[in-house]
Amino acid sequence: MKPHTVILPFLLPRLSDPAAAQLVALLRALFTAIEHHYADQVHRHHKRQANRRYDHATARDPPSDPPF
Repeated sequence: MKPHTVILPFLLPRLSDPAAAQLVALLRALFTAIEHHYADQVHRHHKRQANRRYDHATARDPPSDPPF
């Protein structure tokens, strides 16, 4: 397996294979719990951001041919 370069402000300790697997499982479970807890807020934020991008795009590009 090719090693990955990760920039961290600290060095991670060497772990046994089972300990590394347990740590990754714990982090995934923690991430899933946080993601589930804040899902509604994240969805609202992304929706607002998409609306802002759409509003800015339509404000800059007025229709070139009036509808009537």
